[in-house]
Amino acid sequence: MAKSNILVKSKLKKANALVNEGKLAEARTLYLQLYKTNMTNLEVGLNLAVVHRKLGDFKETELICKQVLANAPDNAYAHHIYGSALQCLGHNEQAIFEYKKAIKIDPLLVEAHYFLGNIYQLTDERELAAESYKTAVKLSPDFFEALNNLGAVLIELHQPVEAKQILDRALKIDSNSNQLLCNITDFYLLTGESPEQAFYYANKAYNADPGFVDALKSMGKYYYQKPDYDKALEFYRKAYDINPDHAITGLIAQILERRGEFDEANELITPLIKSGNTDFQTLMTFSALSRKFNNQHMAIEAIEKKIKTSKFDKPSLLNLHSELGKQYDALKEYDNAFNNYQIANQLDREFNEEVVALNEIRNMNNTNREDIDRWFKDYPADFWKKLPCSDNDSKRPIFVIGMFRSGTTLCEQIFSSHPDVAGAGELRDINQLSYKIDNSKFHDRSPASLENISQKKLMDSANSYLKALDEHSTDAKHVVDKMPSNFYHVGLISRMFPNAHIVHMVRDPRDVCLSMYFQRFDSQMIFSTDLEDMAEYHLAYQRIMQYWREVLDIKILDVVYEDLMENQETITRKMLDFCGLDWNDNCLNFHQNKRDVSTPSYDQVRKPLYKKSVARWKNYEAHLKPLIDRLYPAPHTNHS
Repeated sequence: MAKSNILVKSKLKKANALVNEGKLAEARTLYLQLYKTNMTNLEVGLNLAVVHRKLGDFKETELICKQVLANAPDNAYAHHIYGSALQCLGHNEQAIFEYKKAIKIDPLLVEAHYFLGNIYQLTDERELAAESYKTAVKLSPDFFEALNNLGAVLIELHQPVEAKQILDRALKIDSNSNQLLCNITDFYLLTGESPEQAFYYANKAYNADPGFVDALKSMGKYYYQKPDYDKALEFYRKAYDINPDHAITGLIAQILERRGEFDEANELITPLIKSGNTDFQTLMTFSALSRKFNNQHMAIEAIEKKIKTSKFDKPSLLNLHSELGKQYDALKEYDNAFNNYQIANQLDREFNEEVVALNEIRNMNNTNREDIDRWFKDYPADFWKKLPCSDNDSKRPIFVIGMFRSGTTLCEQIFSSHPDVAGAGELRDINQLSYKIDNSKFHDRSPASLENISQKKLMDSANSYLKALDEHSTDAKHVVDKMPSNFYHVGLISRMFPNAHIVHMVRDPRDVCLSMYFQRFDSQMIFSTDLEDMAEYHLAYQRIMQYWREVLDIKILDVVYEDLMENQETITRKMLDFCGLDWNDNCLNFHQNKRDVSTPSYDQVRKPLYKKSVARWKNYEAHLKPLIDRLYPAPHTNHS
């Protein structure tokens, strides 16, 4: 008997060595020989099951695990391996059950926590995935794969600060992992504040392995966000050629839909919908396309079914409800539309409150009307006249400011249709420069941040900004920066560029706030999920613009959205004259401009001017009392 045990141990040792050498087929042969005569030996059985799994023999893995568990029902590792086989066979619910059983028996079994995290990540249950990965890295702090996956999940959950900490830990373990480089790319794309870093890591992964699908997708995502849709499609299509899965198909269709190439996008998306093999983004793109092909009811049915039958994290669920709101609005079912938007905003607020609590989020609504009222007294016109001013006389930037959803994208599209003008989209540079000037962590954008500014600092800031514009166009006479919230920074802009052109879009506050309520924004704009908070923000914005007009000598052109709808050519001529531009008929045909637009208004600027967005709030008046009462306090008068 002792001799037999020695022989078994010898053969087992040899089989294990073959596994370590990567000779899995030879190891399997030896394990099978041992297993036939030692079926109650747990080590032999489990090692055989693992080798079967590594070789892709998942049914054999399942069979061996069942036999092992019949003899040892409380073996945690056997339940774990059994779960992994079930997962590979597509039996996710059973796999989750087995992983949980393994963890219940042995809470310290790190592999079970990691594999459970993987299956939750694959099924889009990201909060649960994060919990499992966190347990895995707590048990094994240098578990690279768990750290890497946890970082990816935290990015998807919009928790950048914790994600960065986790990814930095992973980077110290393996700085050459292409998958990690792609996850770091996603981090920088999420924060949006260092696009050059996003490109650096995506490009590093791509250069290391041009055939790595995730690296190709990372390059595509970088160019999509830039936006440069031609380059994004180039990389997505390379990824598709290697691995034509539904996720990449959805990414390609998303770009085609945004560019107005609806037939080609529809050809890609429709088979996925009919097969039922849809992810979140595919469903969103199909829904957007449905409004072009008059099959909104099919899209609504698909989304509502998906919501009922699938488990979504809050970001995905709130966006699906928001899309339902858009569909019902298009069908003029306004109560159904508002109900879905209301659900979306409640989920958005809950989610963003969690994100704000976990991350260092700069709240865009941290300046109230009382603060601004004090500006008039503490920082009058004399304060600004005494401040230094840059000597930069450049008229290249055209700043389009105003409330979000006030028509800034339309304004930029009109300007960028002129041959002397390029559109740069919503640039963060002015806001970032304001934080560099005032290093306080949560500065309130008040004039106080400029009290000690030097002319050199202003010159350096102006030159830095102009250099950033060159990244969008090196030859255009003017470049449009249409970041709406630059209305906070008109004072800084006036010191950096005394000759700047500032175009201020003005729109009915009720339409602006309703449109913002119907749109999804990032965690900085949590106020947009509540009608009363949004009214307060709008009132603060109005007061800020009143302040700039009173204290600055810089010219600001007010463009009233409703006037532009009613008198397109007259207002367009006024805009061009203000910026010293000659008349060009292309500016009336802005909808024919093929430039890539990444803001939520991308669809509207592909069409000629239409007036259905004017007084849209009346369709929802029954739901807007909190907003209207705050915007127009008693004594109440008729504002229609």
